[in-house]
Amino acid sequence: MQSQIYLPKLTLINKIFIIISSVLFILEFALSKMGSLSLFPFLGLSGSAILKGHIYSLVTYPFLSQSILEVILNSLMLWLMGSEFEANWGKKRYFNFLLTTIIGGAVLYLAVIFIFFQNSVVFNFPISGFSGIVGALCLAYAVIYPDRIFSFLMIIPVKAKYFCMILVVISLYQGIASPMGAGSWGQLGAIFSAYLFMIAVSHRNFKQLSDKMNKITQLRSKPKSKAKLSIVKDDSEKPPKYWQ
Repeated sequence: MQSQIYLPKLTLINKIFIIISSVLFILEFALSKMGSLSLFPFLGLSGSAILKGHIYSLVTYPFLSQSILEVILNSLMLWLMGSEFEANWGKKRYFNFLLTTIIGGAVLYLAVIFIFFQNSVVFNFPISGFSGIVGALCLAYAVIYPDRIFSFLMIIPVKAKYFCMILVVISLYQGIASPMGAGSWGQLGAIFSAYLFMIAVSHRNFKQLSDKMNKITQLRSKPKSKAKLSIVKDDSEKPPKYWQ
């Protein structure tokens, strides 16, 4: 019997992310061939860009890539891991997860370079790429599917929980040992933000607040009715774990 490889369906949010990243890479390549103009000073994340008012770079920096290999590998990771999460969580919650990791990674990175690298070339060097998102997806896998097998260095089989630990250790080493590895703090910030997000959405208080907000939204969107109906829930009902 021939072994079959399972490939999940490419979901909407991941498809949009991949298309934007690919289009910007092609545009950056074309601009570099035409002259010295580059998108990185405008869309990449750096301390100097933030001081110049490029606040939007807090969310645009992941969509820039340094090489075609980076585009391909990151797109594959979004497809293979992200599509499963989007299918299980839904588009809204998955998008909020990605947005949290993007902004969380940016905030920690900026905090580090403003404190330790303000007088360094690192302060002006823009970071980019989906590495933070990929790290966050690995963290989610390690929490939800801890015993699933990853291939470390594409060769060594490693359980997801250990793969995430290795990723964090490598990022910490790069961030501490090398000044030019300061971008690793962005990846660590994304991983940490992903963990906080998963804790928050699985908390009972968050579930109750989310239910109230959904009810308010539904009431505003529906025409008023004279009928007085209410839904009574069982007090013993346990809230679902949103990230399972």
